[in-house]
Amino acid sequence: MRPLRVGIVAESYFPSLGGVQEHVRHLRNFLDRQGVEVTILTGRPAPSVAPGPEDAERGVIRVGRALTFRSGGTLSQATISPRGAFNFYRALRKGRFDLVNIHGPCDLGLATWGLSMFRGPKVLTLHSCFPDAPWRHRVAAYYRWVFRRAAAVIAVSEATSQSMGRYADFQSTIIPNGIDAAYWRASPTPRYLRPGMRNLVYLGRLEERNGPDVAIDAFGTIAPLFPDVRLLMAGDGAMRHDMEARVPPQLRDRVEFLGAVYDQRRELLASSSVFLLPARAVGFSIMVLEAFAAGLPVVALPALGTDRAGAHWSNVIVARNNSAAAFADAVIGTLRQDETERIARGRAIAEEFDWKRIGTRILDVFQRVAGTPARVPRRRSKAAA
Repeated sequence: MRPLRVGIVAESYFPSLGGVQEHVRHLRNFLDRQGVEVTILTGRPAPSVAPGPEDAERGVIRVGRALTFRSGGTLSQATISPRGAFNFYRALRKGRFDLVNIHGPCDLGLATWGLSMFRGPKVLTLHSCFPDAPWRHRVAAYYRWVFRRAAAVIAVSEATSQSMGRYADFQSTIIPNGIDAAYWRASPTPRYLRPGMRNLVYLGRLEERNGPDVAIDAFGTIAPLFPDVRLLMAGDGAMRHDMEARVPPQLRDRVEFLGAVYDQRRELLASSSVFLLPARAVGFSIMVLEAFAAGLPVVALPALGTDRAGAHWSNVIVARNNSAAAFADAVIGTLRQDETERIARGRAIAEEFDWKRIGTRILDVFQRVAGTPARVPRRRSKAAA
């Protein structure tokens, strides 16, 4: 019997950085190890100097130019050229896929082409959590069209399923994001250490949705109480200049902007004491699991979606409200307490979300809709269920 053939359709892919990109790459690697033939169909954004994984281009077909635009406080992209549509159709014909897995299925571009051009079963994966908006109700007919074409829907959390469930009826299987837990167990490095200092670390694009301004404003309250604490801001984006200017002059020697990082992330987390997650909306947050695996407590805002983002959030320290003052109080409390037990729980939770568990559940869905027998043992995790 020939191997299962899967096409993964995703606008969000490297060289841009983010949780969807990580999910797609790790899913491809997991499926490769199971003997599945995988092709990633994506666009070609403008050249970027952002760091990324060495294997990013393996099994990737870039069908056409991707346009980048700002939406909902973050950057998105869409591949919409006629040549891109032709190349996409040709890739579908050549790939002879048993199914396609479409990430961000309601976005225009590659997702629309996949839904309309591919005649086989389609598995849709939802990643985003967002507030209700009148304009979404006006395009709800399109959303209903999308989900009528799904053989199965995977949502990474209840928050992502319920966000889209306002506009279309569908049944979803909740399968969370996964991580390579062992990868994140690293040692501190002198690059990120200062003698006698502890690091608070923010990791993410410098954009409104992620709340870098909250981290900086909170540090203004934290710093006078803890002379041995500094703030590392890892990430880049349109807000970088504004964020650098936002740091009070007296604290600029205690705040370091690192720019975009990728391979350095594991050593960066290993060299830090607390992970800051001031995001204003959360669909899942793979970074929570990465920080847990690295042995860090996580402090977050009670943002949109956090109450339904997954079981791993039970171990997150959540501020009393979404203000910078409340976020600062939560970080201060964390710095003053012994978090040994929380860190141990976090490491155990991260293991439950390892890709060897999560990937098996996704593959089960793929095999069911493609009508192929299971090729790997079925393993289910209580924490990930």
